[in-house]
Amino acid sequence: MMRAISKGLAVGGVCALPWFASEARAAEACVPDILMRPPAAEVPPGAEGLPIELEGDEVESVGKDIVTMRGNAMLKRGRETLTGDEISYYRETDEVEASGQIQLQSGFGDKITADYIRFQVETHIGEAENVQYRLAKRDRKPKDPEQAYLQARGAAETMYMEGHDVARFENVTYTTCNEGNDDVIVSAKELTLDQGTGEGVAKNVKVKFKNVPIFYFPRISFPISDERKTGFLFPIFGVQENSGFVLAIPWYWNIAPNYDATIIPRVYTDRGVQLGSEFRYLTEGSEGYVYGEYLPKDSKFDDDDRAAFTYKHQQQFTPRLSGNVDVQWVSDEQYFDDFSNDIQISSSSFLPQRAELLYLDNIWRVQGRVFAYQSVDDNVSSFSEPYDRLPQLRARARVPWRPYGLRMQVDGELVNFAHDERIEGWRADLTPEIYREFDTVWGFFTPRAALRYTGYNLDNVDAGDDDSPSRALPVLSVDTGLFFERRSSWLGNPFTHTLEPRLFYVYIPEKDQDDLPVFDTNEINLNNFSNAFRENRFFGADRVGDANQVTVGLTSRMIDSQNGVEWMRGSIGQIFFFEDREVTLPPGRIRTEDTSDFLAEVQARLTAHWTTSGYLQYNVEDNNVRVGRVNLDYRIDPRRFVDLEYRFTRDSIEQVGLRAQWPIGPRWQLLVEELYSIQDSENLFTELGVEYDGCCWKVRAFGQRRVLSDESVRYAFIMELELTGLARVRAGI
Repeated sequence: MMRAISKGLAVGGVCALPWFASEARAAEACVPDILMRPPAAEVPPGAEGLPIELEGDEVESVGKDIVTMRGNAMLKRGRETLTGDEISYYRETDEVEASGQIQLQSGFGDKITADYIRFQVETHIGEAENVQYRLAKRDRKPKDPEQAYLQARGAAETMYMEGHDVARFENVTYTTCNEGNDDVIVSAKELTLDQGTGEGVAKNVKVKFKNVPIFYFPRISFPISDERKTGFLFPIFGVQENSGFVLAIPWYWNIAPNYDATIIPRVYTDRGVQLGSEFRYLTEGSEGYVYGEYLPKDSKFDDDDRAAFTYKHQQQFTPRLSGNVDVQWVSDEQYFDDFSNDIQISSSSFLPQRAELLYLDNIWRVQGRVFAYQSVDDNVSSFSEPYDRLPQLRARARVPWRPYGLRMQVDGELVNFAHDERIEGWRADLTPEIYREFDTVWGFFTPRAALRYTGYNLDNVDAGDDDSPSRALPVLSVDTGLFFERRSSWLGNPFTHTLEPRLFYVYIPEKDQDDLPVFDTNEINLNNFSNAFRENRFFGADRVGDANQVTVGLTSRMIDSQNGVEWMRGSIGQIFFFEDREVTLPPGRIRTEDTSDFLAEVQARLTAHWTTSGYLQYNVEDNNVRVGRVNLDYRIDPRRFVDLEYRFTRDSIEQVGLRAQWPIGPRWQLLVEELYSIQDSENLFTELGVEYDGCCWKVRAFGQRRVLSDESVRYAFIMELELTGLARVRAGI
């Protein structure tokens, strides 16, 4: 079985979206209309076996089967009511028929008015004519049980009721705008809304914005929310330094329910014409997309052809076996600087090109993959580029048998490292281990023993060097801690205050490993508190650090006794070394310090809206800070927040970052992002935008200034139009 694609279509490939393109609530001035729910009942709406109540000014019973009410007629079942001038109920078939001033209201707050209606009461299967409908949002935990927000409204010639949550309309209009606002109107030959799944399906669809037709769909399936699918999309336009004026007219192609494509021709007045295309697919066991763009003879790039390509695929072969592919490529190292607006993408040094298979069951976890990179940073020499893994096989086996509570497992890896300019070859890594967990309410104790074996089969080694070195080392550790707690109070509220001391001891004997190559190994930095509680001070298998050390840590928490919310957590720790550390990476040096840097970490909710976090790595010997991070966040809701961050790494980074989103009027919103380098006295990234909320549509515009990898500066201007609940058109230029 194939599934229909129902995700919002992302226009553009490497042209990424601005950070503020989020699912934010409407501004205060755009609160949806309120629909009143019927009075609460002891049973939920739609439950089976509820009694039926009949009322009317005049009640007539025809035999034992038909009851007819006239004048203020009403049929009530639980929280569902049907009113009209005349209502007939058929006991034999459990059907109701009504005419004249009909109103049907569900327990959720949906309201339907019609000239005629007939349906089965228990199943809600039937039909109605000349319908006006108001659909309520299905809030699981409504703030007011007697009220619901309007989700959508419209009119139809005919409505077919196909259950409590499913309705099919013919010759229908649909809008998410409030009553009296018809800025965005959808008309369709047929529309099916399934409130249970949150999906809508429409045929022969036209969308009008401000009474101007802007979209057409032969057939679409879409979430009943603020996402969309499209035919011809809203034009993308803007201005970009070094590219000139940019205009794109995307065209969406609904190939099939589970296949679609978007073709995006772009005109750069200073560069030429670029053609981009995205193809997406979705099946029962797989999903993925292919994106490519091509600009021939870029006049700003020595008339060279420029292109980008992305292919991503996820496959579920069986419940235990899956696979994925991620291949990204660009024609040159400056491509992202010229065509991407996302600082995270444009600052990338390498693009992944990988494919992998993963098998999981109760015992085994096996992963096989090939992994290569494309360098997109002209500051990285070819010699310094990372190794390709062609292929790599990882496996973990957990022994199900647990004698005396002992747990056993084996981790292994076999990988072929390939490089054009360096030593290459195969590496096998195997680590059997055994451990025992003793857990109580007052503490824990976990001893562990392992053997780490690593062997190589190398090519391109220097004359006289061993081409098959190996290493085997035992790894012993004990992790233990205690939990103390007491009742406390803060600002008059009851809290549980904890103290959690922790000791982590590691012993690994020293062994000379200078004859081993360095394929993918780096020494761990203590820029994260959890890194102090690792057995090996190296990432990767090429080095196992000698260790005779203990990490001493202390964590304290303040936990709300009423709801379990953690308001504060602070941790301090330090590693104490009993011997010098002689295993190094080249060129390296023997470490003789008796202690590590002092580490401290804190996270706190200052109030319901203010939170803060910080991290400190302090060098006691040199009396200076190695790493520091401080974050202060003020957040009322997803629309109103200010996030300020300071980052410091000695001799490397000192930056201040700001992200903010805040209303500046009933329908206007300000959006800001800033990254400032104190070390360079320069703004690295600035983004300033405004948003206007038309209640059932939004328009955003923002400008951007960004320092590129070659230290030049690029400016851009971007526009975005969103039809809330129906369609979104995003432009990244």
